[in-house]
Amino acid sequence: MSAELTWLGQAGFRIGVGGLNLLIDPFFSEYEARLFAPPDPAPFATGVDFLLITHEHLDHLDTGFLPTLAEHSPGATVVLPTPHAEQVEVRDSGLTTIGVQPGETVELSDEVTLEVLPAWHGFEVADGYTEGRGDDGLGHARFVGYVVRTAGLSVYHSGDTIVTEGLRESVARASIDVALLPINGRDYFREAAGLVGNMDAREAVKLSEEAGVRLLVPMHWDLFAGNTVRPGIAIDEAAEGSALHVLTLARFAPMPLPAFPPRSSA
Repeated sequence: MSAELTWLGQAGFRIGVGGLNLLIDPFFSEYEARLFAPPDPAPFATGVDFLLITHEHLDHLDTGFLPTLAEHSPGATVVLPTPHAEQVEVRDSGLTTIGVQPGETVELSDEVTLEVLPAWHGFEVADGYTEGRGDDGLGHARFVGYVVRTAGLSVYHSGDTIVTEGLRESVARASIDVALLPINGRDYFREAAGLVGNMDAREAVKLSEEAGVRLLVPMHWDLFAGNTVRPGIAIDEAAEGSALHVLTLARFAPMPLPAFPPRSSA
């Protein structure tokens, strides 16, 4: 089955698969700290079936984009972690919402399913790095990742996360073809400035290699000054003797994704 992947900058993607158009963590609003201006969001908001949100940071849950999405795709459904499903801007957007948690599966259509994986992050450095459980009093996780799965293709968007044993186990079980992973890392100085970090390029490559991922697309490296890295580092890390392909994408340029051959059962 043919599919198409478009990088929107930072952690935002549009995926066309199985007759559906999905947006994941798009950030189209103006913001003073942006290193590049956002595009006109209307073309990307048109014909959308599902908006997938991994967590509440403004570069992932862009509440300013919701009215545009509602105008151009009034039938779209927003999928996001349960604690954020009743956020005022989300509730008042007029869009259908589905709250999800790690371990759940959502049938997006007869041909496309969505699997929810855990993530380890933090709203602030002081509350990182966890799944964010307990803030709503019900033990719900605030941070998730998603696997979009159809015949011959699985695409994993991790959201913001560090690598933990739990993440390694979840990714290894998921049988992922294409992984969209952050590579901006974390360090003392950025955390001192209040920036909650992620895995770095070396960790993204290692996680992908040990889980048998076929194609890694680095993300979350280009938007904010002081929180950028060179995406070529991921290519360098996978260059010698690796079966993993690493591909850096140009923003807003659609790229076809192939149907991958079945994995060997040996």
